[in-house]
Amino acid sequence: MKKYLYCALALMVVLLVSACKNGPEFVYEKSWTDVAAWKSMITPGGGEGSVVRGDSSAIIQAAPDGWGGVQSEKITLDLSQNPILLIQVRENADGFKWGAKFVPDSPAIPDHAWGFYLIEDNNFKWNNYAGTDIRLKLGQDFIDIYGEKAEGVFWIYAAGSPDATVEISSVKILNIGK
Repeated sequence: MKKYLYCALALMVVLLVSACKNGPEFVYEKSWTDVAAWKSMITPGGGEGSVVRGDSSAIIQAAPDGWGGVQSEKITLDLSQNPILLIQVRENADGFKWGAKFVPDSPAIPDHAWGFYLIEDNNFKWNNYAGTDIRLKLGQDFIDIYGEKAEGVFWIYAAGSPDATVEISSVKILNIGK
């Protein structure tokens, strides 16, 4: 079954690449050493985790309340370019989960300060890439409020226990074009 899943994923990447007029363009690339320099998430309350440098990954640690992580520097998403978020996950121990959100600058609604899920809590690991279509995931309601060019930060967090961790190898955004 996994073989078919990998084949389907590879076919999807080939189709995405061939659908682009000028080819895909990586507009954001952060290595594990870059992610290891990110700061604790700034939240409305709780979840301010931490990060340390591992041998070949950034190890994100949940906060004492059982979830939390780190946030990127401020970035601008150009949703008109159909960006794809790719997070390479080295390890996430069984029993724990991890996820990713986008938090817009100056949230229009108080709940938006908690961000928008890009990758829901999961246990994906073993140096594979987790990916999502950011425009599709954020949706038209988000675009109506924040526009197609939205500034904010990414959160990557561990969840499930104060001992929860997730090891990240890289974070990339691939614009596939209009």
